[in-house]
Amino acid sequence: MIPSRKLAATFFCVFLLGAVAGGLAVYVTSSMSFSKFLDRTNDPDNLAQRIDQKLAAKYQLDSDEQARIAPITRDLAQNLFQIRQKFGTDVLATLDDAHAKIAAQMTPAQRDAYLKDVQSKRPQHVAMLLPASAPAQH
Repeated sequence: MIPSRKLAATFFCVFLLGAVAGGLAVYVTSSMSFSKFLDRTNDPDNLAQRIDQKLAAKYQLDSDEQARIAPITRDLAQNLFQIRQKFGTDVLATLDDAHAKIAAQMTPAQRDAYLKDVQSKRPQHVAMLLPASAPAQH
C-alpha cells in the first residue's frame, strides 16, 4: 500500500509532467502562428520565389514546368499580399471604431488615459497587420 503523501506526490508529478508536455506541444505547434504567416506574405516576390523553389524541389520539376508554374505562383503571392493588406486595414478600422465607442463611454480623464494607451499600441498593430511596404493607415 502506498502512503497517502506518496500517492499525492505521484499525482502531482504526473500533473506537472502533463502540464510541461502540453506547454511544449503548444510551443512547438505555435511555430506556424498567424504572425509567422503574415511575415511570409509580406513580400510577394519573395513568397513566389519560395513557393517556386519548394515545388521544384518536392516534385522534381524541370525548367519548362517551372516556367509554366511561375506566373501562377506570382499571381498567388500578389493576391495573398493584397488580401493581407485589405485584412490588416479592415482589422485596424474595426479596432479604431471599437476604441472610439469605448472611449465615448468613459469620463474625460479615463478617455485621455485610454486613448493614450491605444495610440501607444497602434504602431505594433500596424506593424503586425500591414505589409511593410503598405502605407500605414491612421
